[in-house]
Amino acid sequence: MLLALMLGVWEVGRMLQIHSILTNSVREAARMAAGGISNDQEVTVAMVQQEVKDYLTTAGLPSAAVSGSVVTLTNLSANTWTDPCDAKPQDRFRVTVTIPAGAAYNSLKWSPLATMTGTTSMTVSADWHSANDSLVTVNATLPY
Repeated sequence: MLLALMLGVWEVGRMLQIHSILTNSVREAARMAAGGISNDQEVTVAMVQQEVKDYLTTAGLPSAAVSGSVVTLTNLSANTWTDPCDAKPQDRFRVTVTIPAGAAYNSLKWSPLATMTGTTSMTVSADWHSANDSLVTVNATLPY
């Protein structure tokens, strides 16, 4: 009984750790996407996806979880754009990462037993606003 309780606490602790890592990864990617430009390059969806995967790798998640993760960037604004570099100022968007059921999720577990929490996948999202600069047109003609 005590062993089962200890394994349950261990598994819940691990899932909280993974949730925290996933949350931080989508926030980092959303920050990059919000700027529209990173290292003098226009930010694309592929760059946002790679930012999440790089964060997960650096955080020490198993390669099966990183390669199996699904990262999406969703435009929540009325403006139509695909890449974050084309977003208008204050356009809302969402970055989501999912670790699906199967080998990707199972690689995250520390306990050799079947899952005690009933969780078989994890999904975390972060909503953000574009911080792209407004396009300003300046009329250089003097009024007189």
